Amino acid sequence: AHDELGPSTVTFGQVEGGYRPYVVPDSCKVWIDMRLVPPCTTEVATRIVERAIGQAEEQVPGCHGSYVITGDRPAIERDPASPLAAAVLDATREVCGEPAEVGIFTGYTDTAVIAGRCGNHNCMSYGPGSLALAHKPNEYVPHTDVRRAQAVLTRLAETLCR
Repeated sequence: AHDELGPSTVTFGQVEGGYRPYVVPDSCKVWIDMRLVPPCTTEVATRIVERAIGQAEEQVPGCHGSYVITGDRPAIERDPASPLAAAVLDATREVCGEPAEVGIFTGYTDTAVIAGRCGNHNCMSYGPGSLALAHKPNEYVPHTDVRRAQAVLTRLAETLCR
């Protein structure tokens, strides 16, 4: 568990196997979504999966397991000393008259994809929308939110490109 991000989570999101309802399956696939928080890393999770496969292969004769990592999206810890975070807060204050509210989001965003891809964990998310409206039927982002984010990000780019 992490002080701000909470515990790592593991979800067996999809299980597929067998070919008839009353026949013992000859194979099975499981998709496991691991949302890891520091100090747990992809390397640590990989060792856990490899150990579990090894134990299954020892305990069940003829059983063989393998895995494929399909994404590496590391958790992003808040960095109070980040110059980029300070620049976002300044740009928001200039455009909106007050700084952005800084919070912790325990779901995945493109920020984690970028951090994993680039190996740079000094990343953050800023944009329009509300989690209260997200991932629901008829989800939407208010137009005023899009315009606010556009203005703040434009100001941020102008500041950083000086």
